[in-house]
Amino acid sequence: MNFKYRARGMSGVVEGTLNAADIDEVAKKLRGIGMTPISVTEAPRRRSLLDMMRRIGTVPLKSKMMLLRKMAAMVQAGLNLGVALHVAAQHERNPILRDAVESVRGLVDQGHPMSRAMTMHSRVFSDMTTSLVMAGEENGAIEESLDMAAKLLENQAALRNKLRSATLYPAFVIAFALGVVVFFTIAILPRFRSAFSALRVEMPALTAAMFGASEFCVNHSAYILAALAGLALGLIWLFSSKKAKPFADRLTLTVPIVSDLVVKSAMARSARVLASMVSTGVPIIRGLEMARGTVGNAVIEKGYDALLGAAQRGDGLADQAARVSVFPAQVCHMIRIGEETGRLADMLHHVAGWYEDELDERIESMVALLNPVMIIFVGGMVALIAAAILGPITAAITQLS
Repeated sequence: MNFKYRARGMSGVVEGTLNAADIDEVAKKLRGIGMTPISVTEAPRRRSLLDMMRRIGTVPLKSKMMLLRKMAAMVQAGLNLGVALHVAAQHERNPILRDAVESVRGLVDQGHPMSRAMTMHSRVFSDMTTSLVMAGEENGAIEESLDMAAKLLENQAALRNKLRSATLYPAFVIAFALGVVVFFTIAILPRFRSAFSALRVEMPALTAAMFGASEFCVNHSAYILAALAGLALGLIWLFSSKKAKPFADRLTLTVPIVSDLVVKSAMARSARVLASMVSTGVPIIRGLEMARGTVGNAVIEKGYDALLGAAQRGDGLADQAARVSVFPAQVCHMIRIGEETGRLADMLHHVAGWYEDELDERIESMVALLNPVMIIFVGGMVALIAAAILGPITAAITQLS
């Protein structure tokens, strides 16, 4: 929901709009950036249905990446942040992102830091982006921080697309093959069974078994659909519930091929984020928190918790990483070199690059291997159905002759 607010800040009374769940959240966000709320009211809803639908959901990574790149280019060209934000908002097509940028511009024009204004729109700007902008404000290199945030989002989008390409193709082929099998089982096989019964043809064991399975599926279709729906909902709950996700993540790391993809992608994302944070001057503890948030696996997150504890105690990260089984040996080795030479960011960038390259090679080899496997699978299913149907037909022709 959008709310209109009036609040007292450093430069006087400020008015603007903010997207939040309720009035209390608006007041909390305003106080979080040092402003005192005067009045908060729900903004009038005069938008069209299409415009309201466009404001449902999340902002794509690509849109955020392009916005940050434009901002970095305009600031580097000499425009101040207020003007750059105004120009970026005018050319932004995504309404959620456009509203957020306009709100940030209004606060920046009132003298508030851009990073603090961005914290009011956590739905749009992640903690990682906000931390990088804050570091850029502190060291006077805001354009470099914006460009770094854009590169991180670009890397995250690239990794996501790679993992998606590794799963979508086999999932589509398997779903198509199962759909064909279900169609034959429900719509085609019962007709053949009626025809063969009328001809009183003795059916082979394969045909009888397939007709029996077809009859069972037709008679119990409601129960089968309910069971499949329950299984799907159970898997969704398993991987989304806070209580069950740690178990699901541990289970994921026991599956050979899946485990390799999960570890490599987690190391690539987290190492890239941590390296970017360190190189822009973000404190190591904050950088580790941001890196932990990009992992997506509870087991590996516990490994980062151990690193956080070591950093808070002032201990070396390499020794702690070596004691945690989730970090591969080469990651521990590169962290040690980075700590000893004072080039931790460079070493972590190398780690991220290695794992990104390894992930590319593994996905390419998987896709290349899956092509013949999928062809054999689909061909085998079709051959099985054809053999079950052609057997009785051949027997009927033999009896007639």
